[in-house]
Amino acid sequence: MAMLVLPERLTPAERAVYVLREAFGYGHREIAGVLDLSEASCRQLYRRAVRRVGEPQARFEAAAERQEELVTSFITAARQGDLAGLEKLLAADATWWSDGGGKVTAARWPIEGGPRIAQFLAGGGPKFSVGLEFTVTEVNGARGLASWAGDTLVGLAALEVRDGLIAGVRGVVNPEKLAFARRQLSRP
Repeated sequence: MAMLVLPERLTPAERAVYVLREAFGYGHREIAGVLDLSEASCRQLYRRAVRRVGEPQARFEAAAERQEELVTSFITAARQGDLAGLEKLLAADATWWSDGGGKVTAARWPIEGGPRIAQFLAGGGPKFSVGLEFTVTEVNGARGLASWAGDTLVGLAALEVRDGLIAGVRGVVNPEKLAFARRQLSRP
């Protein structure tokens, strides 16, 4: 989930500089050559990225009861293909991230905007939820949802709540990445 958070806080240029510096240990001069930027620009982008990554961000402000209510309503609206219901639950600037890891079908790119996410879910929710059971569970310290096919965990989603609306959904459906969560969650 941590790698899914990085894209939302940094611009593409900041991400590139940050990853090249932090993950690969490139110097600012090398990064400047790779990205065709000045060394001074790379230094500034890196400073900005470090500051933004370290900023405390109140991601889950809603009370646990409200979070649970949002998740339950979200599940119901998605299963029913209720476009209007989904639009009421999603912030206008919401983002949906999926991680299928190339193992299972998932959205390849983030879906940006509450209306686009609502259309995506309303169009596919009823079809893809057949035979699945959804439970409200704790994911990353807040309410999220788990998707079950019998006793098998097939998906996990962390919901970011802001101003009483769902502002972000980070879904994992990659079976290899679900292995740890599968061991942690008991089947209701």
